[in-house]
Amino acid sequence: MLYSQHEIILIALVMTFGSVIQGAVGFASGLLGVPLLVICGFSLPEAAIINLISTSLQNLIGAWKLWDYLDIRELIYPTLVRLVAIPLGTATVSWLAERISAAQGKQIVGGLLLVIVTLLWCFKVKRRDRLNLFWQTLAFFLSGFLLGFASIGGAPLVIYVNSLTWGVNKSRAFLFFCSAVGQPLAMWFFWRQFGEVFWTPVCSTVVVLPAILAGLWIGLTLGSRLSQPLFRTITLGLITLTAMAAIISPFFYNA
Repeated sequence: MLYSQHEIILIALVMTFGSVIQGAVGFASGLLGVPLLVICGFSLPEAAIINLISTSLQNLIGAWKLWDYLDIRELIYPTLVRLVAIPLGTATVSWLAERISAAQGKQIVGGLLLVIVTLLWCFKVKRRDRLNLFWQTLAFFLSGFLLGFASIGGAPLVIYVNSLTWGVNKSRAFLFFCSAVGQPLAMWFFWRQFGEVFWTPVCSTVVVLPAILAGLWIGLTLGSRLSQPLFRTITLGLITLTAMAAIISPFFYNA
C-alpha cells in the first residue's frame, strides 16, 4: 500500500515545494508537482492522484476561511461545467495510459504546461465585471478537463479571475472553492478508472501531509513578505523550465 522510502521522500520534497508556491501565489502546486513527479518516474495517473490528495485539504481550508467573499450565484455555473468535464479528462488519460509509453506521457504533460504557461504570460485583457458565456464555458470546461486528465485544472481559472474586476480575496476564494468542489469527484473517477493503482499514491501522500501543510504555511508567510508580481514571474519561469525538462528528458534516459 506504500511506495518505497525513496519514492515517499520524492513525493514529500516535490509536493512540499509545490505547496510553498501554492501558498505564496495562490496556484501552481499541480502545475509544478505533477510534471516533476512524472520526471521522477511516477506515471501520469499516479502523479495526478498524489497532487489531488496533497492539495485537497489546503483548498478546503482556503475556501472555508474566505467564504464571506463568495457569491453562490457565481459558483453554480462553473461548478456544473467543471463537473461535466472532469470525467472526460479522466477517461482520456485512462485511454492514453494503455497506448503510450511513460516517455510520451512526460512529453504530453510538458506540452500541456507550455501551452498553459504561454496563456498565463500572454493572456491580457481589459478587466471587466463579467465575461460572456462562451469564455466562461471555455475556461470552466478546460479547467475540469485538465483536472480530470492530470490534476492541473487551476490555470484556466487563474486566467478567468484575472480577467475580472474582482479583488484579491474574492479571486482566491473562487479558486479555492472550485478546486475543493472538483477534487472529490476527480478522485472518485481516478479510483474507478485505475483501481489498485489508486491506493498506493493515496496512502503514500497521506504519510507526508504534515510536511506538505508545513510548506503551505511557509508559502503563505513568503507571499505576505515578497512582491507578488515578482514571485509570480519566478513561478511561471519555474513552470516553463519544468515543462521543457519534461519534454526533453526522454531523449537523455530511458523512461
